Amino acid sequence: MCYTCCSLVARGIFRLFCRVHVVILEAPPKKGSFIMASNHISHFDPPLLSAFFPRALDWLGMNELFKHPWSARFFSWLRVIPIDRFGKKAASNRHALKKMRLSLASGRALGIFPEGGIRSGAASILEQAPMKPGLASFSFLNQAPVIPCVVLGTDRLYVKHTWFRRTPLWIIVGKAIIPPTLDATNREEVLHCFQKKLADIFPALQQELRERFQLSHDDLPKTAKERSREK
Repeated sequence: MCYTCCSLVARGIFRLFCRVHVVILEAPPKKGSFIMASNHISHFDPPLLSAFFPRALDWLGMNELFKHPWSARFFSWLRVIPIDRFGKKAASNRHALKKMRLSLASGRALGIFPEGGIRSGAASILEQAPMKPGLASFSFLNQAPVIPCVVLGTDRLYVKHTWFRRTPLWIIVGKAIIPPTLDATNREEVLHCFQKKLADIFPALQQELRERFQLSHDDLPKTAKERSREK
């Protein structure tokens, strides 16, 4: 209920202040579990994807979101799974992995940012920067398809005046990538190939958006500091 209400509110706000363009190359399954993996360019990405992605998502979120009791309760209501991005709290991440597996086992969809944080430019998976290895491994071990997604434009929302210019935002949802079977003879090689396949799809989806909407270099992700210099 909380997720539905918040996603509807977010959809209304984005529709009012932005021009949201959604491209779905292949509709995600209405039932069954999968992992939605997206690039991450701003703090506005989770509410945008929650509002416009065709399925409800159980998000992975940083532990810092759960520091205060009120925020911990709110994000728990949104079915956010806390995780330590830096791997310092092994017990916490074991608990997170357990909850992720339970989510998939119950037929739900997980939302993951495989970059491990907000990235732009050469540090982004859109420019083929290395992603965290956990996505490929988790998908492989749990036999969960990965649905890749690319978001562009939300980095402009850090600048206040863009909210009054109906700035364009773009989302593209790619085709599901099925992990190799667990009975693969050479697991390391198979997993490496799967990792590369996942890494290659994000630049390809960005290029698809660029061609469809004739996007310029200025439309591509930039840091909040770079955006603040724009008029």
